[in-house]
Amino acid sequence: MVRELALLALELLVYAGGMLVLFRLRGRFGLGLFFTALGSLHFLETYLAANLYVQLIPGMMFSPGSVILFSGKFFFILLLYVREDALVARQPIYGLMFGNLMAAILVLLVSQHVSLPPTDSAPVDLHLLDQMGLLMIWGSVLLFIDCLLVILVYERLSRRTWLPLELRLWLAAAIVLVFDQVGFFAALHLAHGVPLSTGIGGLIGKMFAAGLYALLIGLYLRRFEAPEPAADTGSEHSLGKIFGVLTYRQRYEALRREARHDAVTQLFNRGEFEKMSRRLVERATQQRRPLSLLLFDIDRFKSINDLHGHQAGDDVLRDVAEVLADSARESDLAFRFGGDEFAVILAGTPHDEALAFAERLRERIARLRIGATDMPVTASIGVASIRAGQSHGGISELVRIADAALYQAKADGRNRVAGEILREV
Repeated sequence: MVRELALLALELLVYAGGMLVLFRLRGRFGLGLFFTALGSLHFLETYLAANLYVQLIPGMMFSPGSVILFSGKFFFILLLYVREDALVARQPIYGLMFGNLMAAILVLLVSQHVSLPPTDSAPVDLHLLDQMGLLMIWGSVLLFIDCLLVILVYERLSRRTWLPLELRLWLAAAIVLVFDQVGFFAALHLAHGVPLSTGIGGLIGKMFAAGLYALLIGLYLRRFEAPEPAADTGSEHSLGKIFGVLTYRQRYEALRREARHDAVTQLFNRGEFEKMSRRLVERATQQRRPLSLLLFDIDRFKSINDLHGHQAGDDVLRDVAEVLADSARESDLAFRFGGDEFAVILAGTPHDEALAFAERLRERIARLRIGATDMPVTASIGVASIRAGQSHGGISELVRIADAALYQAKADGRNRVAGEILREV
């Protein structure tokens, strides 16, 4: 028993240590090494989970593949999510799932060969291949659900800032490992006749392994992945430092969103318009598709601020932004252009459809009211469009024409739409 326990502990340290080294070196070599190692050990994990069991507690057995390798994989995917982002974490999740499915299909095809033994004394046994294929298909489904679930559970736990980092990691993995153990053990029981005591032993082993992984990864995060301290860090064991490691990714995502979005309306800001509009106009030109731009502002917005206060003005901006977001299609992009001015890019939309969209938007804005008063909110809208396949002066010319149309709408009495198609260059 002591020998088996020592071997399992050594296996866990080798696996965790090797993967953490590869993760630490991602800045120099990228994440390819980490992903490759995670995927290459997946087959060994499945093979061991189906064929090799050890006994530590009398009457109960478990597999190193399931307890050590599978439990660890959860923590490494969770580590990706914590220190990188959801997009990066999805890569190994989808990679393992599709790799499993392809391997299972190939196993089923390979088993149909008329195989000859390499020597007279070496019979060919394809029974293992059949079992591995079925286990891999079921394991692929479970793995996909497990990986998404562990991230969702972790996100919920991350709101409990009073929980220590290691406990959050362990709880997130432990909850999902219980779910997985029930699902995968049912398949093992049907395919191999594995007894119930083995399933219980495996669950106990996974809980202990999850605890060790949580401690190791918590130590790694605190020692090697902590963000740079601020100038006024204060105490060495301040609350900010304790939870800084865990909330690094969330803070990064929040800062990145703030850099791209307007704080009042939550629409894209002017800087994003400058970057995205040029790209969309170039794409429309290359694909010979139409594109329209709406520029509009709120009529007499300064008087709203003067008469009702800046808070009422901000409320009007938010209300208009909500109407805009609700009116736009998924392919449309809305921006706060500056002050009380907004912009909408309608990719693939010809001029007549853009004018109709602008009119509907104007009517919906006119239903808004300023605070608790009966005073309506109105907007003047300018529309500029590029025909499909038309040569033009680019985004700067499009903005100039839309701006001129906006001023024409104001000159015509406000609360109306004006528009023009760009001239051929």
